[in-house]
Amino acid sequence: MILNRISGLVVVALGLLLILYIIPNHTEIDEFSTLAPSTLPYITASIALIMGLVQLIFPSGKAEFNPGPALRVGFYFLLSLAGLYMMNLIGFRIAAPLLILIVMILIGERRPLWLISGIIVMPLVMWYAVEVLLNWPLP
Repeated sequence: MILNRISGLVVVALGLLLILYIIPNHTEIDEFSTLAPSTLPYITASIALIMGLVQLIFPSGKAEFNPGPALRVGFYFLLSLAGLYMMNLIGFRIAAPLLILIVMILIGERRPLWLISGIIVMPLVMWYAVEVLLNWPLP
C-alpha cells in the first residue's frame, strides 16, 4: 500500500512539474500550425496527473519492487537517450527506423512482416504528426 501511494505521489509531482514548468517554458508558440505544439503535452501530463491522484488517494492491490523489471526499464530509457543522440547525428529518417527495429527485436518480435511494417509505418506516423500536423521540422 505504501509503494502504491509513493508511486502515485511521484506521478503527481512529475505531472505538476510538466504542467507548471516544463511545458510552458520549453514549448515554443507557433501561430501558423493547426495544432498548438503544447496541446498534446498538456493533455498527456493532465492524464498522468489525474491517474497519479487516483493512485495516491485510492491505492489498491499489492505493490512490490522487483529490480529485474526496473533494470529493464532503465535499459530502455538509456536506449531512448542513445536514439535521441543518433537522431542528432544522422537525422530522424535514418535513426527512427533503426531504433524501432532494435526495440522490436529486443522485445522478441521476429515476424518479418511486423518488423518491416514497424520500421516503415511508425516513423511515417511520427513524421506526419510532427512535420505535417505541428508544422515543425525534425532533425
